[in-house]
Amino acid sequence: MKLVKVKDGLLEVENFFLTSSFSDFAGSANMSRDISTGEMKLISNNKIERNFTFAEFVIELEKDNFSSMGQDDYCILYLGNDDYAFGIKDDKLDEQHKFWKILKQDNYIQAYVSDDGINYINIGGMNFTEGITKQGFEKHSSEDFILNNYRVYASPYITLQNFLENTICELYGENDNLLKTRMFDSNMECKIFLDSNTQGYFIFKDEEENELYRSDLLDLKYGDIYVFSQYELEIIYNGLVVTNTSPGMLKDLDESITIKNVDAVDYTGLNIGIETASNDLIQLSLDGESYSDTITLDLAQGQSKDIFVKITKNVDNHNFSVRDFQLVINE
Repeated sequence: MKLVKVKDGLLEVENFFLTSSFSDFAGSANMSRDISTGEMKLISNNKIERNFTFAEFVIELEKDNFSSMGQDDYCILYLGNDDYAFGIKDDKLDEQHKFWKILKQDNYIQAYVSDDGINYINIGGMNFTEGITKQGFEKHSSEDFILNNYRVYASPYITLQNFLENTICELYGENDNLLKTRMFDSNMECKIFLDSNTQGYFIFKDEEENELYRSDLLDLKYGDIYVFSQYELEIIYNGLVVTNTSPGMLKDLDESITIKNVDAVDYTGLNIGIETASNDLIQLSLDGESYSDTITLDLAQGQSKDIFVKITKNVDNHNFSVRDFQLVINE
């Protein structure tokens, strides 16, 4: 038995403003970016803006603070549509913060600021049922607005699945301090709100508080999904085991991965399929020629088999995060 990370919380694999075409967001702005350092600079006093249509999300970013600010100087992260806009703004020198976070969940917006990216202060929220269509940055200053990091995640929660209702889940920090305690619901699911991305581990207990399972120390990120699996399998991509760390990012639309049985028993009749939130067609094959929605295979203990993955992009999907799917074993 094993706690397996089956979905990475990132909605976009890379920093959009570093990897997308300038035509996707720059407009008339004077800006620059350096892939080697991860910096994006807005030089001119105007804005950059991208299409942004995620219904629920967490945006977390790191920026440089201005060294001086005049009365009219500011920088702002904003989201909205043609009728409404909201965001986070720095307009006072001694009230700047290097880290900004804004999330939308259940039609409610919340904004946070931090000096270290760990301890966040909630600076306000509001109900927002309108659809969001755009996100951008704007500044007025003689200094460049420098964006050092930018990530978009699916949810502020870590989700754990496949323990019985009323199973106790305890989240501990890397220093063995108890951070949060939650219970599994009738859907065999437990959600834990993350105050920040962190390292930690889980202890699962029954209703009498007898320990059932203790995980390894994990890198926990917003939106990650973990499943407690009865199968001891490793997924290998490009020579790296990706099952219980960060899921691999497929580099192409036609790829192969390897599944290995690391249990002490044989598996027969494993029916493996795909689960994805995207509208892409993702199919599997055992020979690289005949593809279908599911495959069935037997795996003796210690045995490995290659699985071929083929992704056909939907014409309406312009997000090239092509690894946004889960392998699911159907019993």
